[in-house]
Amino acid sequence: MTKSRIFIFACASFAAGVFLASWLQVGLFWSMGLTALSASVFALGYQAGARQVFLPACFLFFVGLGAFRLQVSFSENRYAPVFESKQEMEGLIVEDPDIRPDRQLLTFQPDGFNQRALVTASRAQDYFYGDRVVVEGKFKEPKSYEDFDYRKYLERYEIYSVVSYPKILVLKTGEGNLAKLWLLKLKQAFVKNLSAKFEEPYSSLLLGILIGAKKTLSAELTANFQATGLSHIVAVSGYNITILASFLGFTAYFFGRKASFWFSLLAIFGFAVIAGWSASVVRAAVMGSVLLLGLKVGRPYAAGPGIALAAAVMVALNPRVLFWDVGFQLSFLATLGIVYGLPLLEKMSGLESDALGFRAAALSSLAAIVATLPLSLMQFGQLPVYALLANLLVLPAVPYVMLLGFLATLPFLGPGFAFVSKFLLAYIVWAVGLIAHWPGAVFKISLGPLAVFAAYGLVLGLYFLLLRKFKPG
Repeated sequence: MTKSRIFIFACASFAAGVFLASWLQVGLFWSMGLTALSASVFALGYQAGARQVFLPACFLFFVGLGAFRLQVSFSENRYAPVFESKQEMEGLIVEDPDIRPDRQLLTFQPDGFNQRALVTASRAQDYFYGDRVVVEGKFKEPKSYEDFDYRKYLERYEIYSVVSYPKILVLKTGEGNLAKLWLLKLKQAFVKNLSAKFEEPYSSLLLGILIGAKKTLSAELTANFQATGLSHIVAVSGYNITILASFLGFTAYFFGRKASFWFSLLAIFGFAVIAGWSASVVRAAVMGSVLLLGLKVGRPYAAGPGIALAAAVMVALNPRVLFWDVGFQLSFLATLGIVYGLPLLEKMSGLESDALGFRAAALSSLAAIVATLPLSLMQFGQLPVYALLANLLVLPAVPYVMLLGFLATLPFLGPGFAFVSKFLLAYIVWAVGLIAHWPGAVFKISLGPLAVFAAYGLVLGLYFLLLRKFKPG
């Protein structure tokens, strides 16, 4: 087994430990026991040179380590003593406000607490990251539903309480991390600039495509994107990071490779903060950073280790995203589908590339759809029948929308670029709305966990069979 494969299996074993401990609720005692036992077997096997012993023991060690990491991430709810009673707490808004069409959600951390509360407020007043506020209202325990564990969903963000429409008094602004404050102010200026040049729904759609700010999309347009399997275009992905890294690569000609590397690295993670630090953004940022590091040290970049590293880093930092964050799961499955499935589909199709990108859009979409479909059916219970066609018609326009959208922020020339980009945005809205209302656009179907595992077993089996036959280069 190569070093690259050992690294991938180690990362996968760590993630498997977190997943199994989340699903089976493995206790701290058992996770520590497995870690200690496998470490002992590994040491003995390594000393004896028994590769067939110490490699499995190594992977079991990472399984136990993953289970242990999950257990130590849990903590008692410090809000429990004040639930259902009116409280007045002073603290900071510690994340960028989540703006919705009819309300805004504020992540509030009271002084003296290492846990957060989610505050629902009206849009009558503007709030910002770093605001010191006094919140007066009832702090309640998040309620879970029959098909959705809302409490665990919030706890992955260290949110342990919710407060609905309390009295909020702003005492001071500009506190918090200065670098994050500056980046979010840059994002705010960017959003205001584009919002002034584009009317709805084009403003919200463009901001969704550029920085993942999709929460202000209308309910109708959101439903249309879901019905056509195009929700991913309004979520930041590795494509955005690739464009950014490619652009920043030119700075090497002006500042030298060393300075360009650090500048590019800071820019990538700064963009990740601006875009909301979601699962897809962090995955893309970590993989982009691995790519930059590989170029710096002169080592070829392999997608497999990059994906494994991205997953391991995210799960190590916050192990609860693996089991309770559907966006995280879909993001990695789509990436795996494209990285490993796209070369096979290209070999099978025998089609030449085309200037408009229809072939690349079709095959990439098919790879991502196959990789995410079983989990999507379990989580959302609907099959977008025309998803492949919708992706084929819309995806080629997205890079041009991104380019023109960024250029629209320029002084003097910006309005001209905005005028041109509106035609592409109008086309996307029209195409999505048209396909979403075709007869039979959505087929209701739901899979259970066992059916999902069986489906992925079939997909993997078919993949390896086709791989042996076509052997893509």
